[in-house]
Amino acid sequence: MYSLMRSRSVSCDSFTFPVVLRSVSSLNEIQTGKELHGVVMKMGLYSKLILQTALIDMYCSCGSTDSARFIFDRILERDVICWNTMIAGYVKCGEFNKARELFDQSPSRNVSSWNTLVDMYCKTGDIEIARQFFDEMPEKDIITWNAMLSGYAKIGECESARKLFDQMVKRNVVSWNILITCYVHNRRFLEALDLFRMMQVSDVKPNEVTVVSVIPACAHLGALDLGKWIHGYINRNHIKMDVYVNTSLIDMYGKCGSVEEAKGVFDNANVKDTFLFNTMIEVLAMHGRAEMAFGIFMSMRKEGLKPNEVTFIGLLKACSHVGMVDTGLKYFEVMREEFGLTPKVEHFGCIVDLLGRAGHLQEAYGLITKMPMEPHPVVWGSLLGACKIHGNVELAEEVALSLVELEPQSCGNYVLLSNIYSKAGRFNEAVQLRKMMKEKGVKKQPGCSSIEVNHVVSEFFAGDRAHPKCKEIYEQLDKMVKRLKAEAYEPCISSALHDVDMNEKEQTLVHHSEKLAVAFGLISTDNRTPIRIAKNLRVCDDCHIFMKMVSKYYDRQMVIRDCSRFHHFSNGSCSCSDYW
Repeated sequence: MYSLMRSRSVSCDSFTFPVVLRSVSSLNEIQTGKELHGVVMKMGLYSKLILQTALIDMYCSCGSTDSARFIFDRILERDVICWNTMIAGYVKCGEFNKARELFDQSPSRNVSSWNTLVDMYCKTGDIEIARQFFDEMPEKDIITWNAMLSGYAKIGECESARKLFDQMVKRNVVSWNILITCYVHNRRFLEALDLFRMMQVSDVKPNEVTVVSVIPACAHLGALDLGKWIHGYINRNHIKMDVYVNTSLIDMYGKCGSVEEAKGVFDNANVKDTFLFNTMIEVLAMHGRAEMAFGIFMSMRKEGLKPNEVTFIGLLKACSHVGMVDTGLKYFEVMREEFGLTPKVEHFGCIVDLLGRAGHLQEAYGLITKMPMEPHPVVWGSLLGACKIHGNVELAEEVALSLVELEPQSCGNYVLLSNIYSKAGRFNEAVQLRKMMKEKGVKKQPGCSSIEVNHVVSEFFAGDRAHPKCKEIYEQLDKMVKRLKAEAYEPCISSALHDVDMNEKEQTLVHHSEKLAVAFGLISTDNRTPIRIAKNLRVCDDCHIFMKMVSKYYDRQMVIRDCSRFHHFSNGSCSCSDYW
């Protein structure tokens, strides 16, 4: 428009150039900016402070702080906006010492001057200096508070962020979004959901950033009802259903166990990009729907979208979960030969998992030794897990040694090998390994299962007695065990990890977190309601047998997500066909 204006000989004035210079800044076209600088001088407008300030901003935005400072130093009467622009320009270009030096020289400051420094120190992680500036400010606005809040969130200081948030007299949607995101990034999902509920009764409406932040909390906790409510809220309030929101919803529905809802969002998405297709493939893979995942991949190709490395990770996982070894190896070749993608360590990990689950342990081990890069602990971990499935203690010991060298403080490696020893009846070795963990200060991650009832998420740990309905839950669990034993349920003692007597082993197994969650689900919901549980660790053999029998003799559908995949229990069988 400016070029058209000039070609038609329409006069420009001091209000024209600041706007055009902002466009130059956005496009990072410094040569065009220099030409405009020359035009301003030729027109005799250079002495205007508004134009000098605009030129300073343009040069800083294009990375030339020296040119900006040349202009700044020759301005005889600078106002606070001019000072702020030069200070902000230094910050924008990462020249933080010069920004601080100029701030200290500034004869007058307003709230924007202070905000720039607070924001700068927050972004550089110097939170104590940022707080010092924050406390010294003569006045603060919402931008100040949000900058400081964001600084605490960036370094994971949830308590400090919450304390500051509670002190705010006025909050906007950005304030709420920062704290919700802080909780989610630090895996404090229940607190994120509680904060979202608080937001509902405040005078601030959530936006697309809010829902994209809070949906992962629902996904992690398996809070399907709340996730559906948020989806409905998005529709009712006409929040933009962009690709980010749709991708988050597909991931949430998938992780909450509802493949149909995830597919519905996918089918109704107006714009589908590679990330959306990848998410849908990943969801289907988690649920063992390999053929559907392959179908989505074919649709992706028909749409003309090029698959990337993440696409093939999803496809390889889909093959692994159903034991389709030949198909998985074919996709591994396709990604290299047809699409020119170089396999990364994650792809080799998927192939090791695929081979290992299918019992090709030596072939999987051979692949690891021939990998073109250093094997990642996850790759060795996949093979160690396969050793547990197939009871190969000798290979497990060799793999575990490699893992302990790579990750000496990772509890999972010790626990998995300990489980393998216990399953093989080698309890002395298991006990010795547990002692070694204690000596090295390695702590076992406790099993935790969450279940949503009436929009409230409850979490259970093994042997947990903290729930308000603890008495009723344990009574229900005792009844379930008695009934299932009458129906030929035999506890899978090999899943008990310690060399103790049979009664103690049974008690340990009975009080696993997912069993407590199922008992709570049975006493808290009607017979038509599916029970959905999310667990942070792999479901043990005994719990898997137990859940199949509960689905049959209590006529309940159950969906359990563990750290590896989904299990849909119905009428005495599981969707994984006991292959997990």
